[in-house]
Amino acid sequence: MVRDRHRAAALWPGAVSALLLCVTAALTACSGLAAPSEEAPPPMVDPNYRQLAAERLRSAFRDYAAYDNFQIAEPRWVHTPQGWTWLICVRFLDHGHARNYALFMQSNKIIDNRYAVEIDGCDAQPYAPFELMANGLQPIH
Repeated sequence: MVRDRHRAAALWPGAVSALLLCVTAALTACSGLAAPSEEAPPPMVDPNYRQLAAERLRSAFRDYAAYDNFQIAEPRWVHTPQGWTWLICVRFLDHGHARNYALFMQSNKIIDNRYAVEIDGCDAQPYAPFELMANGLQPIH
């Protein structure tokens, strides 16, 4: 009985190594199955994205008419926790303070919106006047 325990103890490290090797090989083989293809081209952005963004902003901000100089960036195809989606950055002045806002769109629907965070990259985007939210003031430079 003691001899069997020693024999089993001697085989244990080899069995663990073999098991780890099998698991690693299986995971490596399957790892590409669920990964999204970053090489696939993004779908066409809904040409109505400006209207969808304006509608969401009007519902998200109670007093949006008090904000000035709305500008919008072209949508960018990004990966989010909700999957691949279009990111639309909007900037404006809120009582003299510059703000960036992020809207996330899939197909023809805004699925999420929030104040932009650094990882959104909204600070680095080129902007154009957002005529659907315009109040006639000069754009931010």
